Amino acid sequence: MTEAEQLRPVPRERAIMESFFTQLGMFSFDRAKDYVEKEKDNSKSAGAIWAALLAALAHLAAAEKAYHNMTFLGQKLGGQSFFSRKDSIRTIYTSLYNELRKVVTMGRHAQPGSASYLEDLLSHLSEQLCHFTQARMEMADLYEKMHSLGTQKSINSDELVTILEAVLQKYSSRFHHPILGRVEEGFQTEVDVVTQLLHCQAQVSEWHFLPALLSLHGANSKLTAWGQLFQRQKETRKHLFGGQSQKAVQPPHLYVWLQRFQAALLAKFSFYFHEALNRQTTPTEMRALTARTTPDYHGKICSFIRKHDANSVSLVFDNRGSESFKGHGYHHPHSYREAPKGVEQFPAVVSLPSGERPHTHWPNVIMMMGDRAAELNTLDKVVHFYDDKVQSTYYLTRPEPHFTLVVIFDGRKSEKDSHITAFLQEISGSLRNSKPFSTLKPGSKG
Repeated sequence: MTEAEQLRPVPRERAIMESFFTQLGMFSFDRAKDYVEKEKDNSKSAGAIWAALLAALAHLAAAEKAYHNMTFLGQKLGGQSFFSRKDSIRTIYTSLYNELRKVVTMGRHAQPGSASYLEDLLSHLSEQLCHFTQARMEMADLYEKMHSLGTQKSINSDELVTILEAVLQKYSSRFHHPILGRVEEGFQTEVDVVTQLLHCQAQVSEWHFLPALLSLHGANSKLTAWGQLFQRQKETRKHLFGGQSQKAVQPPHLYVWLQRFQAALLAKFSFYFHEALNRQTTPTEMRALTARTTPDYHGKICSFIRKHDANSVSLVFDNRGSESFKGHGYHHPHSYREAPKGVEQFPAVVSLPSGERPHTHWPNVIMMMGDRAAELNTLDKVVHFYDDKVQSTYYLTRPEPHFTLVVIFDGRKSEKDSHITAFLQEISGSLRNSKPFSTLKPGSKG
């Protein structure tokens, strides 16, 4: 299509499409669907290609609603209706893809004439929307995979990031027409946010402060900007006995889930890097800030220590084999620090209530981490040990490969103390951060 052809006005049809995709980009799926269906009814005398595209756009709005509300997760293929709840998201988008291909074909076989520019435009847009539907199917497959990982003990975030980057590379600039600007922007934002959150998940699990901070900040900035699209909207509701009211449009489940996932990562980040963050403020303000995270790991552990009179609770990082390890917080990439040896290979990420690791107990902790490694590596076992020499009881569990949670009590405690083991399993399971994946499906409990 030449530049001169692009400048020719097609006011009505172009305005309708721009309005439709603007509404779609603001998550107003029902409004967008009603808009093109009404236009289709009012354009019965229009050409076949325009009617065919309007029908496809109505189906696109319905598909986008199902996609963003994640109603397809855990559903099986079947059902006769085009948008039956039993239809898988792949079935929905495949049917839509076939509709759009027909519009492309109609445009290519159109007769030359005054309407040829419009037909070329509709065919061109339909071809780009075909790429969009394929991108949606691949993203839906990824969410299905992520949802299935909700029951796993550990999640390989890097593998998921590789899939996301391949999708982005494959479809980048494949639906770039200005009319599809909102669609392209929304797709790019979604993929960027999910990628950054998964990057953060992997970076926190390697105790990499600055990369995790940048990923978390980047995801938060994009989520905030994305959310403003529907926060500015108002939905008018008419009451049964007259009158009407306005309220903010509710965000779709996918957006809400991304917010929750980010909140879970923020809580974990605040706990794993508590010492580095604590240096930037007062203890009182730090407690107030961590109290706002969900869950508040610092608050939960302090409460447990007071309630059960524990000597200490520590999270230990095993940095053996990590050449880049330099200690808490940020370090300049060119700064030199000798590789840690001995007990320094097992620093306390967090140690409560004092903030200092229990030095006299540390050799015992390291010894048990080695002797009971096979049990700890199952990631759901709570290991118990009583040392008669120091008259202390130790409980250990491993939330993820490089980290071990250790509770120390003065005196003898039972191996079967359900309050202690339940607390350790709760904290450990939460730190694993796989539960948010199970809540991708609406109505699921994390």
